[in-house]
Amino acid sequence: MKLTGVLFLILFASLSPVKSWADESDSPNSVKKGVDGFSQQINDSRYTKLPTYLIEMKDGNLIPAELTVPEKIKFRLVVRNIGAKPAEFESNQLRQEKVLFMGADTSLVIIPLDVGTYDYFDDFAPTIHGKIIVKAKD
Repeated sequence: MKLTGVLFLILFASLSPVKSWADESDSPNSVKKGVDGFSQQINDSRYTKLPTYLIEMKDGNLIPAELTVPEKIKFRLVVRNIGAKPAEFESNQLRQEKVLFMGADTSLVIIPLDVGTYDYFDDFAPTIHGKIIVKAKD
């Protein structure tokens, strides 16, 4: 029964339409920073209450590999798998872990963080690491 459920989820995920965020995030493949030195937020009407940042995972690559956010604010991470195989967003320091099928996305609310560097990686390709840099506001 368990195997049947997993196969159903894989089939469902592969048949579900994937919404493109390319126009919403202004070229998510590049690391863009605002005049304040922080990474640019994505503009999505679904996420209006918290500052929201996008991380994409593509077959072992993390886009962006470095995200810069202000200290002591609660924010949302939207993690999207744009690759051809499953991915697992994981951060031991943030205590977050999410498995994403191909074309899937998820949203994580991150508690206010102190200044520092917080690693994240694709647990299915653990040699590639990204980092969230938390900087003080000037």
